[in-house]
Amino acid sequence: MLTTNTTFNLPLLIKTKPSTKKQNLSECRICGAPAQYANFGVISCHSCKVFFKRNANTKQTAFKCNFNGYCEIRRDDHHMCTSCRLKKCFQYGMTTDKFRPSRPTKLKTKSLVKLSILNSLKPDHSLLTSSQWTLLSNLYNGFDESQLLLFGKSLADTHNSLQPMNVTYQRLVENYLLSIYETTGRYLCLNDDICKLSFNDRSIVLRNAADNVTCMAGTFIIHHLDLHSLDSYLKIITEMFDSRAVSFILSAMKFINPDIIIFKLALSLFALSKTTYSYSPNIPIDSTNSSTMFHLQNKYAEVTWKYLNYRYGWYEAVKHFHSIIYWLIALTMLMDDVQNFSRHVDSVDSLVELTELTFILDDVEEIIDTK
Repeated sequence: MLTTNTTFNLPLLIKTKPSTKKQNLSECRICGAPAQYANFGVISCHSCKVFFKRNANTKQTAFKCNFNGYCEIRRDDHHMCTSCRLKKCFQYGMTTDKFRPSRPTKLKTKSLVKLSILNSLKPDHSLLTSSQWTLLSNLYNGFDESQLLLFGKSLADTHNSLQPMNVTYQRLVENYLLSIYETTGRYLCLNDDICKLSFNDRSIVLRNAADNVTCMAGTFIIHHLDLHSLDSYLKIITEMFDSRAVSFILSAMKFINPDIIIFKLALSLFALSKTTYSYSPNIPIDSTNSSTMFHLQNKYAEVTWKYLNYRYGWYEAVKHFHSIIYWLIALTMLMDDVQNFSRHVDSVDSLVELTELTFILDDVEEIIDTK
């Protein structure tokens, strides 16, 4: 992360689309969104203003670009790379000189460190095109696991420090499950491909994606933080659902790859799969535009395969892709079972409803902006 008054020795590479019109005072210098005022010395939109104010004074090591500065900063990408976006803010002249002094705050506990990132990941255009590296960056930044890690670590710490009170620990588990649905909702809202689908296709895909992503994210965090080794956690989860669901979770964990990038690429594949038909017979198999869905699935599958091939080599890439497929099969069995529990079904219904509303409001805002 960059601090104020940072001097850059290397020029920042920011990719922009060719445009036939000149940039004017009504355009944000950072992302190109409509803007009317100068914030911190630069014409910028409200979103970039808030982003800069929130992150400008953070330590330089807090954020890191995983793609060597190849991230595209534009309005269409809601899940912009934080590191590249902040670099562009400073490059275009934003300054913290006009920040208001912050109010005294209570001391906070040490922030949880995110999952480790592959430092060796650098663009190799012999395998992936520039647009595919941009997509890979967007898919990675689109899912923010920090809240899940925070709740998961709280579950582990509470279990290890004292014998947890049943009521207190159950409340922690409930908050953890709630954070899974909330994180999934934010992730789906940031997927431009889902957003651009027709209303009918989008409604079907959202329901499927909400089921897939919540189950997949839950199993990944359980595996990463070793929550399945906590007796209190397993006991409460079994009471909330049943032993059959827990067994499916443990079975799915056998195919998990600890590589955080593979996990997030698998999320994109699962979000657009049609496994809903296996446990929702009321949805006709031909209810979505198959051509559009196949195109999106192929785009994500190709990026996933090329990354695996780049990172691990052909032979290991085959084995990793094989594990991803088996992970999907195992999770489909889990999703079929949890449809019997109103806790999950109601949470997914609420998630889908809020996400659809967000997409509709975005559509309305885009129509207004074009007029």
